[in-house]
Amino acid sequence: MTDLEFSIDIAAPVARVWDCMFDPLAYRDWTSAFAEGSYFEGSWAAGRRLRFLDPRGFGMEAVVDENRLHEFVALRLVGEIKDGRPLPDSRLHKEPAHERYVFSPTATGGTHLVVHLQGWDGFLDFLKATWPQALQRLKALAESTH
Repeated sequence: MTDLEFSIDIAAPVARVWDCMFDPLAYRDWTSAFAEGSYFEGSWAAGRRLRFLDPRGFGMEAVVDENRLHEFVALRLVGEIKDGRPLPDSRLHKEPAHERYVFSPTATGGTHLVVHLQGWDGFLDFLKATWPQALQRLKALAESTH
């Protein structure tokens, strides 16, 4: 796996950016950069499980390792999902991937968001192309109602 990092400055308070990132309806908007109709099931609370899915039932399963309100979220990706079912032979069972989201207030009252993630070599081009698009969508969403 390869470590990747993406960041963006958003002209909206941290609480607003946080809400846009994790609210179920707003999540569908900004994650459409990955797959139209993307959504999540589960809870972002520490120790809970999440499923990230597209309308065809493909996606990932994660455990929330840490959630500090308006500051930090750490996920451990522990499985792949195909046709709505966990893949029993997912490589994530043996070698989980990690995602971290770090929210920092800026001097101007905005938010600096940094996304740290691990990607498989076969998905690096996809991740490098889609994460910046997703962050731009998140920025537009957070700034539009600010």
